[in-house]
Amino acid sequence: MEITKKQATTVGLVALVFSALLTSMSQVFYAKQVQEVPTFLFTGISFFMTAIYFSFFARKQKQANRWKGNINDVVKLNVASVLAFMGFYFALKYVESAIVSALEMGIGPLFVLVLAVFAKESIPKAQWVIATGTFIACTILIVAVVSGKSAVQMDITWPVILALIASVGCGVGAVLCTIYSKRLSEAGWTTSMILANRYYGIILLSFFATFDIFFKYFSGNISWIIAVTAVGVMLPMYLLKIGIQYCSPLIVMMSLCFVPLFTFFFQMFDVRLSWSPVSLIGISLLFILGVCSLYLEKRSVSE
Repeated sequence: MEITKKQATTVGLVALVFSALLTSMSQVFYAKQVQEVPTFLFTGISFFMTAIYFSFFARKQKQANRWKGNINDVVKLNVASVLAFMGFYFALKYVESAIVSALEMGIGPLFVLVLAVFAKESIPKAQWVIATGTFIACTILIVAVVSGKSAVQMDITWPVILALIASVGCGVGAVLCTIYSKRLSEAGWTTSMILANRYYGIILLSFFATFDIFFKYFSGNISWIIAVTAVGVMLPMYLLKIGIQYCSPLIVMMSLCFVPLFTFFFQMFDVRLSWSPVSLIGISLLFILGVCSLYLEKRSVSE
């Protein structure tokens, strides 16, 4: 039976909400579990499983990979994915989950603006205002960590500083992933084909970083890694695909803005963390600026 446009939109919205919720919960759970295991044990196993999962869909579509003329973009996409995902999961070991998620979301628009400046593109004043606000919000979150006012109480060590840098880096990586994914999409690659071929770098580097201790931690942690991969990585990606299929790009991007807020409240169930008003202020400010940015983008497209 053919569904109506209203029903399709409803299905897409429900999928996006559940994708954001599952992503937030998995980030909080992972941040707690990874305190006792090597950071990249999860990324190696998880993204290996994810690549196989999307390879199944790509093969099912019976479309040959269009490698000719696109190998360069595939390599760049893998490098960007390493920056985005390995930086993200490394940061979760040391920094409050909601702050890592918020910094990734906040740095992205700033980096896009930097790219526009270098490309000598015209930038509306409203975008400069939003970019300035985003910079302030990101600064608030970084200060919260450095001053000990975030939800995670810890001393400032080199790993924590590197985690903050990684949080910023994963925002840059996310933008680059979008750019190279779009290029491959325009070259005829399906979403499943792109997702099946973007994790080679993560898998290789993760296994290289943990090969000497892999079997020591494998048996005691494989069950939760599989669970988090299935419920917190693959299922949200699948639901996001449904949301992209049935909803407008604006709605999809707005759903991503909710992830840091959801993460902030879910992390209250982690006994390691405490309530942080400063974190909430920074995260809420980024959410508001993200929604404003999307509204301005929609208005500029409609004009």
